[in-house]
Amino acid sequence: MKIRESLVKAYLRLPRNPRKGEGVINIACIGDSVTRGAGVMGRRDQTWEYYLNEKLGDDYRVINCGISGCTLQKQADCPYVESSLYPSTLKLKADIYLVMLGSNDTKTANWNEERYERELKDFLKGYLTLDNSPRIIVMIPPECFPYNEAGDVAYSIDKHLVDNVLPGIIRKTAGKLDIELIDLLEPTRGHEEWYVDGVHPNAEGNRQIAEVIAAHLR
Repeated sequence: MKIRESLVKAYLRLPRNPRKGEGVINIACIGDSVTRGAGVMGRRDQTWEYYLNEKLGDDYRVINCGISGCTLQKQADCPYVESSLYPSTLKLKADIYLVMLGSNDTKTANWNEERYERELKDFLKGYLTLDNSPRIIVMIPPECFPYNEAGDVAYSIDKHLVDNVLPGIIRKTAGKLDIELIDLLEPTRGHEEWYVDGVHPNAEGNRQIAEVIAAHLR
């Protein structure tokens, strides 16, 4: 299903393309609501992108390109590649792309393991083959937590797939493409207090995620 363009245009404003000689390292963050900052009210100063920029300093500009509800797979309910933002992220030609898509793909109606693996590779290659030769880093999504004793996770996300299947596919794909990987699952394991609903990090959760990413980039 094609993303509603009015929804995208309502709250997403991609900054101007970086100018040559600006001396700033531009980082584009591609993802879903965890990237967008759905778990915090202060989306300007409490997202992990904000904290990451704060930790890295003025030599960096971290750009939030997350879209809530988005999936990697084209045949899922909200594919990132069908948004108006996707081609803009390619034209941006950032120095670094942080890519984290997959949690919404685990919903029963969306999930197809073979398709996810195939399309993840294709999606990453879309950035990897840009003529400015950017640094591509794929990220394993953070842990999610159930809201009841039956083990159900909010938004119909499948915890088993997030914890046990996505990481293997993402690691395998990173290896095949010879690109960097950041694991956000292990650092968030057992830290339910870092979440507002078991899926979206709160301000502290975003700080912790930013620290893991900053440590890798340093």
